[in-house]
Amino acid sequence: MGTVLCSGAFGDNLGCMTWLVALVCALSAAAHLRFVVPHLREPATTDDEPAPHYARLAPRMHVILIALAVFALAQVLHLVPTPHLGAWFGYLGAGAALVWVDLRTTWLPRTLNTICLAQVAAGLTWVAIHDWQTALAALTGGVMSFILFHLVWRYSTTFGYGDVRLAATVGTMGALRGVDGWLMALFFATLTGAVWAIVHALLQRRREGPDYFAYGPALWLGPILAVVISGW
Repeated sequence: MGTVLCSGAFGDNLGCMTWLVALVCALSAAAHLRFVVPHLREPATTDDEPAPHYARLAPRMHVILIALAVFALAQVLHLVPTPHLGAWFGYLGAGAALVWVDLRTTWLPRTLNTICLAQVAAGLTWVAIHDWQTALAALTGGVMSFILFHLVWRYSTTFGYGDVRLAATVGTMGALRGVDGWLMALFFATLTGAVWAIVHALLQRRREGPDYFAYGPALWLGPILAVVISGW
């Protein structure tokens, strides 16, 4: 059963716990963007590949925007079982900062990717205490997603290996809702990515720019959309 809803100052259909967790997730995303991202090690790049310049990605206005976006997205957590909230904290906090970097630079820094996955894994320990089978299913979903995306990466040029690492976290979160949740998360991630690819291609007709684009945000949105759709 999801979080307990309550009425009062925050009223409507938002539960007190949902509101609080959403706020914590938003603050976490802001903290990762403000204090972690600027200190990430710059990757080695070629002359044809611009450096991401992580230190420039966290101006105050962007930190505020990412916090507001995460707070809004986190309202779906009233549809999530309470023991799962710890995993969602890592996914929405560090994960949002991670895909923001990807959106701005098309880079998914390995260190931040690992931080996000580690926080999600820590949240799974609380899930395991309440339901070890769900936790095991989530881990299995993460491994299967990693293998699937690794194979696609190995035999195509569709995306970079940062997306493969992110897919492990995405698959873990989707599989918290079972096989159906895992499939829905990957489906909506793929669908969102396809729509974004079309938009990107149309924009490229009007202006010159690289053919590649950030796939991470679409991938990250998969489990969130799965929760929204399945909860309707």
